[in-house]
Amino acid sequence: MICHTLIYKFAESVSAEDRDQFLKELSETVRSTGLSVGFDYRIHEWLPVDEKAIGMTGSAIAQIVCEDSETMRKFSELTSTHEFIASWRSRISYEAAYANHPPLTGVPADNPLHHAEHTVTVHAPVAVVWDILVDVEGYARIFPPTQDVKLLEESPTHQIARLVVDVNGETNSWISRRDIDADNRVITYRQLEHAPIVGHMGGQWRALPLGDDTTQLVLTHEFRAREAVDGKVAGRLTPQEADAALRAVVERNSVADLGAVKTTAEATAPGNGGTR
Repeated sequence: MICHTLIYKFAESVSAEDRDQFLKELSETVRSTGLSVGFDYRIHEWLPVDEKAIGMTGSAIAQIVCEDSETMRKFSELTSTHEFIASWRSRISYEAAYANHPPLTGVPADNPLHHAEHTVTVHAPVAVVWDILVDVEGYARIFPPTQDVKLLEESPTHQIARLVVDVNGETNSWISRRDIDADNRVITYRQLEHAPIVGHMGGQWRALPLGDDTTQLVLTHEFRAREAVDGKVAGRLTPQEADAALRAVVERNSVADLGAVKTTAEATAPGNGGTR
């Protein structure tokens, strides 16, 4: 295996929407080639120490994985790869650094990190959708699997909450941190305390205005099952079973959660007969 790791630094003039579209199209370009056995990207999680860092602090990181160096070389020489780069270089300003290397973390092949993205068009103003997203305690009212949400900590830019959720008929509880970017209407979340089969869970809610009365709502997940102990995850599932179960839950809940926000927003939007 060989990894091609990219660190991107987008100029301040680049909007979050353009950044996210760049990464989405990068993902589509990589996957369409059929040469990659793995691809993922993440947004840089800003820490206070980054203010004083010397050198380039990236905005996002992406990694392409191929079976061998020859396959990676073929990918790097594809016309579609260079067309993607040329197209975006003409539209936005960014710097990129990269390195080719073997896998570093030793993550087992049966416990991969997954990226999932789901979206829905909401016929309601972005402000209505955003109000629903930031009201984390209201999730228990609109998301059927969510039984209770307790806000533990809150500021204008973050929330920490404990959620109690029905997962496949079992009551699970975890603590999540949500970093709130009100200017760009993006909530970046990650679990600080996980459900029994979860090793990592994070992602974003993004509310993108398409006009005065329409919003594109995007929900992303980056997730991995918990590492097995004595061959079992949570004492009962094989790594493969845990991975499949987690992927199924993310798929089912993503569709349900987006649908719930859409229904609630459209019912309360002033133009649809509702009030705010």
